[in-house]
Amino acid sequence: MKIEGVFITIQLEKIAEFYKALGDETRLMIVDMLSEQEMCVCEIIERLGLSQPAVSHHLKILKHAGILRDTKEGKWIYYSLNMGVFSLVFPGEEGSLLASYAQSLESKLNQSMPSRIRKDPDLCERLTKKK
Repeated sequence: MKIEGVFITIQLEKIAEFYKALGDETRLMIVDMLSEQEMCVCEIIERLGLSQPAVSHHLKILKHAGILRDTKEGKWIYYSLNMGVFSLVFPGEEGSLLASYAQSLESKLNQSMPSRIRKDPDLCERLTKKK
């Protein structure tokens, strides 16, 4: 029976997907921004100065890798970091440098601010209005 081998293969694929998702400067910038606060896609577009399709493409890759989670409220989708991905990708690493980094990031996230769009839904339209 090859159940253990299959599990290891799946785990390695997940680790590879995690690193591939973080192997792009734009996606690293998105992760950094989301470590400060949850954000709506329009806020990310405004901060990065990229088109909506480009930002959505990067968000899709990060979400597929398990790095992001999203919360849909009405017509808005709010993105935030999924700290659980660290324990899934790196099981048993409690004492490692990575775990220390993840704990530091988790502490930062616990203090993160909500999206500005939650308080002012019209802000999204103003941010993405053609200049």
